[in-house]
Amino acid sequence: MPSSNKCPMARRRNGAIFSAFAVLVVALLCAGVTAGVHHGLAGAFAASDLALDEAKGGAQRKLLFPDATSFESQSAPAVEGLNSVYKADTGAWVFDVTSAQGYHGDVELMVGINADGTVAGIQVVAEDETDGIGTNAFTEEYFGGFAGAPAAGELTVDEAGAGQTHVDAVSGATFTSRAVVDCLNIAFAAYAQMGGN
Repeated sequence: MPSSNKCPMARRRNGAIFSAFAVLVVALLCAGVTAGVHHGLAGAFAASDLALDEAKGGAQRKLLFPDATSFESQSAPAVEGLNSVYKADTGAWVFDVTSAQGYHGDVELMVGINADGTVAGIQVVAEDETDGIGTNAFTEEYFGGFAGAPAAGELTVDEAGAGQTHVDAVSGATFTSRAVVDCLNIAFAAYAQMGGN
C-alpha cells in the first residue's frame, strides 16, 4: 500500500503539465533576459559599430593621403550616391561614394582629390563583384589610370557625348568599370559643389 504522507503536489511534479509549465517559465525568463541585455546594450553596440566604421574609413583616408595628419568631416552637398565628405589638413578632399551600377549591386569607393583638383587615388570600401572578373576593375593598374586626371567633367566607358570624356573599361568587367566611373563622376559633382574646379 502506497504511503499516504506524500504531498499531492509531489505526485504532480512528474506530470506532463508541470514539465510543460517549467519549460515555459524558463523560456520566458531567458527571453526576458535576452531582451533586457539587447535593449541595454543596443546603444553600446551601435557606438561600437560606428567607431569601427570610422576607424576603417580613417585608415582608408590615410592610405589616400599618407601625409595628412587629420581629416575633418564636411557638410555633404545633396548629390545622389554621395555618402560623406572629408577634408584633410593638407587641403585634399576624400569623397565616400556609392554606385548602384556594379554587376552584383552597389560598389562603394573612396575617391581622393588633391588640393590642386586632380584625382589622388581610389580605395574600395565595399563591393560584391565576381572575383577574378569584376574585381579586375579594382586593381591599382586601373585605378592608377585616373591618378592625376582633373576632377572635373563627366567620364564614361561608353561612346562619349558632348561634355563627356571616354575612358576604357576593363575587358570582361564592363559593369564594374562603369560603377568605378560612376563613383568618380559622383565625387567630381560633389567636388564642384564644394567649390572645386
